Amino acid sequence: MKVYFREKRLLIGFGLFLVLTVSIGIMGLLQINVLTKAIENFEQKYLPKERVILEMKIENTFYSMGVRNYVSWRISKYLHAASVASDMNFIEKSSAKFKDYIKQYYLLADSQQEENWLKIIEELAKGLEETGKKLIELVDSAAEDSEKVNRFLISFENKFYRIDDLLANTLSKNNLKDIERQLKLTYRQKDVSTAILLVSLVFSILLGVTIAVFVYKSLEEERTRREWLVRKMIRLEEEERKNLSRQIHDQLSQDLSALKIYLELIEKNIEGKNLEQREKIEKSKGILDSLIYRGHNISELLRPPELDDLGLVESIAALVSEHQKLMHCKYRYYKPAYDLKLAPEYSLALYRVVQECLTNVIKHADARNVTVSLQKKDRTVYLSVSDDGKGFDYQQFLTRPRRRREDKLKLGLQGLRERIELLGGKLDIKSQVSKGTKISVELVV
Repeated sequence: MKVYFREKRLLIGFGLFLVLTVSIGIMGLLQINVLTKAIENFEQKYLPKERVILEMKIENTFYSMGVRNYVSWRISKYLHAASVASDMNFIEKSSAKFKDYIKQYYLLADSQQEENWLKIIEELAKGLEETGKKLIELVDSAAEDSEKVNRFLISFENKFYRIDDLLANTLSKNNLKDIERQLKLTYRQKDVSTAILLVSLVFSILLGVTIAVFVYKSLEEERTRREWLVRKMIRLEEEERKNLSRQIHDQLSQDLSALKIYLELIEKNIEGKNLEQREKIEKSKGILDSLIYRGHNISELLRPPELDDLGLVESIAALVSEHQKLMHCKYRYYKPAYDLKLAPEYSLALYRVVQECLTNVIKHADARNVTVSLQKKDRTVYLSVSDDGKGFDYQQFLTRPRRRREDKLKLGLQGLRERIELLGGKLDIKSQVSKGTKISVELVV
């Protein structure tokens, strides 16, 4: 039930993290869309408006300048104004362009107020044009009335400045206010989106860190629980082996020894001439000796009694000494000055490694020197068994098809590795052809 709720919380956390990540992405896309629309507004509405207003101001100035120069040329006969003022086409083109720009602005206007201002400017432009025509007619007529010309000129100037004022201080100012308002709105939206994104990002990071910590703790708990189960399983297995070994050593061996004693008693009661019966009894005693010996060997394989009696360090010393009697090569054993107080499953695993390695030396290595080293530093035990035998290519050895004899070696090495890894340790095998073999173990106890 606890594991179910842990997985459920983890699933909910990942769901929230996914939703938050998608939300951040959507908000980012919305912010990009808002900024894109703001840029489009500037490009399609506000900037074209400002450009049209500027063009109207220029054309209005050109028109009024043309009319003034024409009047000045006709009245004062200024030669420098003749080249401009005498060209009526310039005045008419400026007026026509001004009207075209008003029409363009009508298309860009997006409020009734702007349309009303345009109507006023349009009426003033008509009045300016009419006043300009009357001025030109007056200065072109033979009976020139300077007072009337001045009066119309003042009226012309007033209308020009009113148009210019409406363009600069009304339309342009209103457009600039719209631009400023749009900029403020865009900046506000940007700040809000940035704040939301920042908060979401911080929350996402915190949620991600929380999930990572939760996953790490869950994995750590699972690893600890798995190690505990493995140790418990190995401990139970070793207890079972120990009990079975004791039963074989104490019960079965005693029963077989008692049976041998009874056979000896029977043998004494048989008459000396009954050679056939004596021969059968001798064979039976031989079989019993073999069974007792095998039982003793099986008992040692199940649970070496030295581990309980002598401890790990001296048990390995006894194992090395036993193999030295079987082989003519030189054995060296580097051991710590004191016995290592380890849990039974660790002691047995390290003992089995040495036992398997020394057995492989006898069967496969053809070595002259064998070195066993057992050391402990802090909480880590270091064990190594090396020889100068013929060695082998370990990687190739694992992949190529095996003969039956080599299969046993492969299974033995793999079994050692798996047993050490189950206890959280590491087993390393280094071997080269004609350069010997070294098997190293690191085990945190």
